[in-house]
Amino acid sequence: MKILQAALLLSTLAISTAFAPIGGGSSSSFSTTTTTTTTQLRAEIGETGVAFTNVAREWRCKYTPGPSGGPGDSDSLKACQTLLDTYLPKLKELPGAKITRQVCGGCLDFKVSIVQPLEEHGVWAAANYEPLESEFLEKLKAIDGVTQVETQEITFEAL
Repeated sequence: MKILQAALLLSTLAISTAFAPIGGGSSSSFSTTTTTTTTQLRAEIGETGVAFTNVAREWRCKYTPGPSGGPGDSDSLKACQTLLDTYLPKLKELPGAKITRQVCGGCLDFKVSIVQPLEEHGVWAAANYEPLESEFLEKLKAIDGVTQVETQEITFEAL
């Protein structure tokens, strides 16, 4: 089963533009790192030296400022946080998931990152991030004052 999941992950990453081969025919390489207790999938983007074991799915939008002109009294920011609070227990149930939230009061960004080890992320990616992503994004788009609802898949490493 682990080999099947790894193969599924590799095929998912191979077709992803975020991890596509870059320049001169180089390709992404994958390896496993083994310790006495766990095996962790590791990838490198071509020959760039950018190696990673974790991938994040980011959900992001712009919210509108409140009457004061800032985030402190923003109804749309409050609604974004309420929506996240509703989905947080479900997101935390995803295998190996760590959830982060980023909010910028200057550029009015609201971002949620679901960080998973490569293998677990590959399984969720193969399922097209369902069922949670489409539900969350539709509800985010319905919030008055929210614009530019987008997603992105990015590597996510603590260095």
